[in-house]
Formats: sequence, structure tokens, C-alpha cells
Amino acid sequence: MHQSRKEQGIERTAKRLLFADRREAIMLAREESGIEAGGELGRAAVVPPRMP
Repeated sequence: MHQSRKEQGIERTAKRLLFADRREAIMLAREESGIEAGGELGRAAVVPPRMP
């Protein structure tokens, strides 16, 4: 069954919005992991390892 032009336009717009949201989520996840890694590195530099 064929879609009307209106339905096709709505579907294209929805896909574009989902793609943008997905891209933003990926960027935020990478940024968050970078912040966590930086925090671990910073803590390792400030707190010397314990010697038993």
C-alpha cells in the first residue's frame, strides 16, 4: 500500500529527529566517559598508591 506525501513527509521528519537525538546521546555518552576517565587519572596523580 502506498503512503500519501503527507505521511512520507512525517516519516522522514521523524527519522531525522530520531537520528539527531541518537547522535546527541552518543556524543554525551562519550563526553561522560571522558570526564570519568579524566577523574580517574586526576585521582591517581593526586593520591599515591598504598604500599602494603
